[in-house]
Amino acid sequence: MQLSELKPVEVLARCPLFQGVSPDRLASLTPASEWLELTRGQTLFLQGDPVERLYLVAQGLIKVFRHDPRGRKQVVMNLAGPGQCVAAVALFLGNPRYPASAEAGEPSRILAVSGASFFRLVQQDHTLCYNLLRATAQHTGQIVQVLDRMVFREVDSRLAEYLLSMARIYGHSFKLPTNPEIAAIVGTTPEPVSRKLGHFSQQGWVEMNKRRIRITNPMALQKLAQAT
Repeated sequence: MQLSELKPVEVLARCPLFQGVSPDRLASLTPASEWLELTRGQTLFLQGDPVERLYLVAQGLIKVFRHDPRGRKQVVMNLAGPGQCVAAVALFLGNPRYPASAEAGEPSRILAVSGASFFRLVQQDHTLCYNLLRATAQHTGQIVQVLDRMVFREVDSRLAEYLLSMARIYGHSFKLPTNPEIAAIVGTTPEPVSRKLGHFSQQGWVEMNKRRIRITNPMALQKLAQAT
């Protein structure tokens, strides 16, 4: 099926947040949804904007990030690809403002769902409530993992873990973000990322073709990722 033929209910059904929710209830969100087409670098929302919608990635990549206090260095919080949602947890903040900014890391097609309509469905569907709690717990776990990586692990270990996490989502061949974006995620600078990727390639653990990578020895990366 071509992406242009996808219906909103099909995009919703592909997202783990909506797994187990009946098609009829998913269809109730369709009138409150619209498609957004973003070019690379185009803003989806800014930190501090009112939280009004939930976003589901149908195609492309959305980068969620914060700036340092001087507004210069980006700290990437998350990269959301096809089938993933953005801003679900933010909808339930006491002061509903986005805690981070989001922009397209590549040309992207996004399904934007009204936050009010999403709220109503949460109140009606226990499966969605459970899924949302699970997503919140996973989000908290990801933050703990980030702190663990930053404090206790070397750059090559953090990079290996990141590559394996991407492989779990996209398979063993996928397109890499830029080195500065990867550096922000694993807590380093672009130069070590470039060196470590080159080392992984020399060792035969990965194959690189411009920004596309294929993991050829996941066991070696797994061993490195578990090193402290």
